[in-house]
Amino acid sequence: MDVTAFLRSVGPLVKDRPLHGLAGRLLRRLRLASQDDPCRDIVGMASPKKLHLLRKAVSFLSLTPSECYLEVGTYQGKSLVAALVDNPDRYAIACDNFSLFDEALAPKNKATLERNLQRYGLSSRVRFFDCDFRDLLPRWRTEGLPPVGVYFYDGAHDEGSQYLAIRLAEDVLADEAVVIIDDWRYAPDSQSFAEAGTRRALADSSHQWKVEHILPARYNGDLDQWWNGVAVLSFQRRTTRTLTKSPRRH
Repeated sequence: MDVTAFLRSVGPLVKDRPLHGLAGRLLRRLRLASQDDPCRDIVGMASPKKLHLLRKAVSFLSLTPSECYLEVGTYQGKSLVAALVDNPDRYAIACDNFSLFDEALAPKNKATLERNLQRYGLSSRVRFFDCDFRDLLPRWRTEGLPPVGVYFYDGAHDEGSQYLAIRLAEDVLADEAVVIIDDWRYAPDSQSFAEAGTRRALADSSHQWKVEHILPARYNGDLDQWWNGVAVLSFQRRTTRTLTKSPRRH
């Protein structure tokens, strides 16, 4: 994974600002209309910017099968499809136990995910695990899976789950990788502890991590910005402990 090239390429995207006032609302409508959602027909909790960020990150992966894209929390596949559809020869591992956002008496999300991958011609490029990430990551090598160059985590965001999502992933990440954390924003309308869990994990890590970008949302579901906030991290494998640097806030 060429982390440096990826970070350079997303500069204009992450520096974009929210729009305010009447003129801002009109411009927002025009901008939303022009932004590229590569899978408008798939239900998902993602803004066009977030989808574009994932697609861009995966484009910098080494070609299959030397590295892969890992997504934890697929729901019905919107972010997974967006990441892969315009990136031929890239391979993904996806993981979800469908414990959230499904109908208890008539679950449908797994079947919908499978149909969406098939409709977009991606079934052969995704290996899906119907399980908790805490079950998958420890057996990664036993499954013969490749190193992860891009890791998107959108699973449970209680502090304990978020902490393990980082610590357990360290063993499966490529020597250099990009990690994207969803729902970074903590607020009453989200109750996400993604930042707290991630920062605790980084503090306990012996590898080099850096929070490269904190991408804002004004509320949970902000289509103009980053839905509920996103953090972009870089990872580099190290044998001695290094300190994380301060992020650039936008």
